[in-house]
Amino acid sequence: MPRKAKEARKSTTTILIKKRKKHRITLSRDPMLELCKRIFRSRKNTKRAKKFLNDVIDRKKEGNPIKTNEWKNYIEKWQISRSSFYNMRNQLIAAGLIELRKGEYHPSKQFSNDLKDMAEWWETQTQ
Repeated sequence: MPRKAKEARKSTTTILIKKRKKHRITLSRDPMLELCKRIFRSRKNTKRAKKFLNDVIDRKKEGNPIKTNEWKNYIEKWQISRSSFYNMRNQLIAAGLIELRKGEYHPSKQFSNDLKDMAEWWETQTQ
């Protein structure tokens, strides 16, 4: 297990966990933004990630998932570099919030599955 963030694999990301009840995501006015704040350190990336996640979810519901070649639309809209877009995208993938399937972005259940697994294991430790 890596001891420093820079030693972690590229397929991992750090997520902040807050212990106080008032910090619960479900109590937030904007749960998606609060979730992104726990993954991204910069405010700009947090807001972009929230918008991208919402787009992925909305477009999936509409039956028109975002294609991987649509990255140009985002870098033009947000006036960012290609590498900035891909860094944000890669963090969302590493966190298990989105996944790539057949050239399309889809919401992923991996994030919730991983959290459930950790919570269930921890329950066994506290009994």
